[in-house]
Amino acid sequence: MPCYTKGTGMVDTHSTLVAIGMMALVVYLTRAGGYFIGLQLRHIQGIKPILEALPGCAFMAILVPAARQGSVSEIIALACVMLIMWRTNHVVLATGTGLAVLLLGGPYLD
Repeated sequence: MPCYTKGTGMVDTHSTLVAIGMMALVVYLTRAGGYFIGLQLRHIQGIKPILEALPGCAFMAILVPAARQGSVSEIIALACVMLIMWRTNHVVLATGTGLAVLLLGGPYLD
């Protein structure tokens, strides 16, 4: 939600930029913190498989609820991404294919 200057109806650019910067900082600290914690825990044998599977699990935790509420093109794009990742394990190819399905097929499938 944009920050509006009181009484003018215009967006307060400074507040918006500060909010974007703070969100970027939180995302960076979350990722960097997870990386350093993972380095400290990597030597524990029982936790190693969990650390290796965690990025995929986190990704699916975001995607599955979105797909449940998604349109036909979004569900097909998700299925394409999952199939390509399963068969090739190539992130860029899978993501590009999913985006292509959304951009090119979206108007025709929905």
